[in-house]
Amino acid sequence: MKNDSQNSSHWSNQEESIKTNRPILLMLTLIKIFPNWIVNALVYPISFFFYLGASRARKEIRRFQKNLREYTNNQFPKKLSEYKPIFSFSLCLVERVEGWVGKINEKNLIFQNDDFEEYKRILVEEKKGIFVFGSHLGNLDLLRSLSTVCRVGVDIQIPVTVIMEIKTSENFSNTLKKVNPDYEFTAIDPKDIGPETVIELQEKLSRGEVVVVTGDRTSAHSKNRFIRKDFLGKKANFPYGVFLLAALVKAPVFYIFGARKNLDALCPKNNVHVEKSEIEFLEKDDRKTRNKKIDDLCQEFAGKLEKFACMYPYQWYNFFDFWSDGSEDKIN
Repeated sequence: MKNDSQNSSHWSNQEESIKTNRPILLMLTLIKIFPNWIVNALVYPISFFFYLGASRARKEIRRFQKNLREYTNNQFPKKLSEYKPIFSFSLCLVERVEGWVGKINEKNLIFQNDDFEEYKRILVEEKKGIFVFGSHLGNLDLLRSLSTVCRVGVDIQIPVTVIMEIKTSENFSNTLKKVNPDYEFTAIDPKDIGPETVIELQEKLSRGEVVVVTGDRTSAHSKNRFIRKDFLGKKANFPYGVFLLAALVKAPVFYIFGARKNLDALCPKNNVHVEKSEIEFLEKDDRKTRNKKIDDLCQEFAGKLEKFACMYPYQWYNFFDFWSDGSEDKIN
């Protein structure tokens, strides 16, 4: 029986991997040619049929909504819509592809009055790199598909490297470049990270580049290296490796959440939240101090994720048992 970390990895791989064959090339070309409103209108029937067939997703949506209501003392309606998260997720996938082919309008991104100016100052004025935590709540991929997390709102193009589970990334990138020659994307699979990769990331950050990870999914490669933290009132697993990576590269840490302002497919507006971490990793940190900061960073991320989950309850896209401890298949 697969544990939930394996299941979550499987779901993640389904999202991230797209085979680079002719049908995919045709789809990308059609999305680039047709007006956005026509493509977005197709989300309605597609999401409806997806909803009918996605029994597991519906089950996990109910679990999330139940925990959300209990955590907020029933501030949300007893019967939240199970369809809206599916519809929202479908919009997210369409926006992802639109970003890949260069059709996202930056005017539809609404930056909040938070730490975005500090984010830009570090990149543009100090020319320092930034380590970004995102999640599968909302649409971080919308930002990175703009080549992205930093090009928006910044006058210079800054390279972005994303740590993500991905299959056939090189072939897929080549397919996208046939449709959008300006497409840029660098991805590193977590299972390939070793001492050499850490050095490579440190060099990228020293050149003022950005590294992006998601902090809300463990995987089959994590070997049960996770941190248990409270999330919506119950313990959940968070991947130890990405928080350790932040400690090793010692760059400023920011959290970025991109979420739809509304669920209108024909009038898309996305709120972008940029918040700076209070945790700073230093060369002088000993092992005990570093481990404490790693734990604090994970706690801080869990708190951010919790806050935005309450703000955007229909944009939670972790369609698996987020609170399972995976104890049945633990590796000793």
